[in-house]
Amino acid sequence: MQVITIAMQKGGVGKSTLARSLAVAAARDGLSVLIIDMDAQQSVSQWAERREADMPVVVFSTENELPKKLAQAKDIADLVVIDTPPARSTEAPAAVEVADLVLIPTTPDVEPLEQMPRTLRLCRGFERPVFAVINMANPTGPSEVTYTREVIEAMGAKAAPIVLHRRKAHRDASASGLTVQELKGATKAAEEMAALWIWVKSELQKCK
Repeated sequence: MQVITIAMQKGGVGKSTLARSLAVAAARDGLSVLIIDMDAQQSVSQWAERREADMPVVVFSTENELPKKLAQAKDIADLVVIDTPPARSTEAPAAVEVADLVLIPTTPDVEPLEQMPRTLRLCRGFERPVFAVINMANPTGPSEVTYTREVIEAMGAKAAPIVLHRRKAHRDASASGLTVQELKGATKAAEEMAALWIWVKSELQKCK
C-alpha cells in the first residue's frame, strides 16, 4: 500500500478535486483505492455521497484516527489518497508524515505561491518527495505557467510536468459525483488528468 498526500495551506487551489481525480484514475487503472478526507468541510465525503460507483472508497478521519484508518486499509487498499485541510492544522503534518509522495496543488496566482514555502518546509521536515502541481491554469495563457514554474523552482521545489487547466468540466463532474475521466465530453480535462496519473504512478514506483 502506498500513500499520496495532497497538501497546501492556501485554500481554493483544488486539493479535493485533485485527490478525487487521482483516486478515480488509479481505480480505473485497476487499483483498490481509499480516499481519506481530513478536511472538516468534508467536500470529498459529500462528493462520495453523490457518487454511485463503489470505488474509490471514501472515509473521514481526524488526526488521531489516521493511524487506525491506515492500519485497516493496509490489507485491502493498494493506494490511499489523503486530502488535507487548508490553513495551519495538525492534520497536514500527520498526513505528510505517512506519505510516500506529497503533491502541492497551486494556481498561478500570487497568493498560493506566497503560501507554498510553509508547506514545502513541512514536507522537507519529514524528508518526503514533494512536487507542486500547477492547477487551474488559463488554457490560453502559457506564459503564466512558465512564470509559475520559475517561481516554484526559485523556492528550491520541483513542479510536476503535467499542468491542469481551468475547465468547467471539473465542476460539472463533481455535481454528479464523478470526475472528468468519467464525464462524457470532457476530453481535454480527462486527458490532462490521465497524463498526470501516469506521471504520478511512475513517481510512486520510485518510492518502492
